[in-house]
Amino acid sequence: MMQVKPSKKKFLLVAGETSGDLYGALLIEAFRKSFPEAVFLGVGGSRMAAAGQIQLYDLSKLAVVGLVEVIKNLAEIRRIFKELLHCAIVEKPDCVILIDYPGFNLRFASKLRKELPTTKIVYYISPQVWAWNSQRAARFSKLFDLMVVIFPFEKPWFEKNAPNLRVEWVGHPLLDRLLPNPLPNSQFSSNKIALLPGSRRMEIIRHLPILYQVAWKMVMKHHDYEFLWIAPNEELIELGLAHLGEKHLPEWLKIQIGYPLSHISRCRLAILASGSVSLECAILGVPQIVIYKTNPLTYQVGKRLVKVPFLSIVNVLASEQIVPEFVQYDAHPDKIVPVALRLMEDEELRTWMKKRMKEVIDSLGSTGASQKTSNLIVDLLNEEKKEQPLHLRS
Repeated sequence: MMQVKPSKKKFLLVAGETSGDLYGALLIEAFRKSFPEAVFLGVGGSRMAAAGQIQLYDLSKLAVVGLVEVIKNLAEIRRIFKELLHCAIVEKPDCVILIDYPGFNLRFASKLRKELPTTKIVYYISPQVWAWNSQRAARFSKLFDLMVVIFPFEKPWFEKNAPNLRVEWVGHPLLDRLLPNPLPNSQFSSNKIALLPGSRRMEIIRHLPILYQVAWKMVMKHHDYEFLWIAPNEELIELGLAHLGEKHLPEWLKIQIGYPLSHISRCRLAILASGSVSLECAILGVPQIVIYKTNPLTYQVGKRLVKVPFLSIVNVLASEQIVPEFVQYDAHPDKIVPVALRLMEDEELRTWMKKRMKEVIDSLGSTGASQKTSNLIVDLLNEEKKEQPLHLRS
């Protein structure tokens, strides 16, 4: 098979979440082995920029979720959408890689397919159509040349619901980050609890006051407990402190910026907003409690659409509740505190949760998701090269 020339490859990647920024950065690093001189541009965050992507827009401008929240930011999202589409038409990338963030990326793919019908479009980290609005899957074969999924049940689900779509399961990219070089646990603390209210502005506003009250109530019962608020950046810290109305935090609450895995691994318990961090805690073997609260209208709409019984991906993968969930009206300190105290003190419960979380992680497959994805896309581009008439090949 004739190999494509790496110096001529151009990739447009779009990630609209903090987790997508991580997965995109790992993928760019994997691509460099096949395309050392390739150009990467698009939407991402600090990790993708560090990996070498030319950032057209910062993902933080897109990191909103929920019906009401999207409506409030609709004008800005539309502007970015229009300008990004124009960029794609002008730059004509060899491959567009859309990473999660379905509200934006599915519409973007639809427009791209009309404007650039021969451009390869790959969706990496599948939209969770198996959880809600599953009828969308039927049209994916017209939009995407390849769907790359990270959970084992997704490939057979798509084979049933979108039989004409090419789907490949590669495993979860978080395993690349953690399993090859597990974090040391020599500094494990018996009294530290991680607080992770989320990485979006609205998540901080809704979740941090709940977690703060949980921490205060727990400290009132056990004075030696220490809490770590793990935040991605200074801006969200300032937002959180302003919303709490606190100028000086109590001694039992410390703030850590960045390196969440290292800090979580030293904690006995994590209380967190639902997201990929739930899976990270499971990989680290740290018992956890998941909370989530959103706009009441968004919740009522979502409640009618979502088909899965759980919010945490750990519970979804296990098909049972391993991790306690406190969603919307149940996300109240008085309900969370008794469960948190038990998870700090009940060794039998802690051992059971760790065992079941490990079983979930073991089901995700082996490491190498980023490199497998890169290889699949390289093969996709090589297939295109092979199919071209001889006089068109470079």
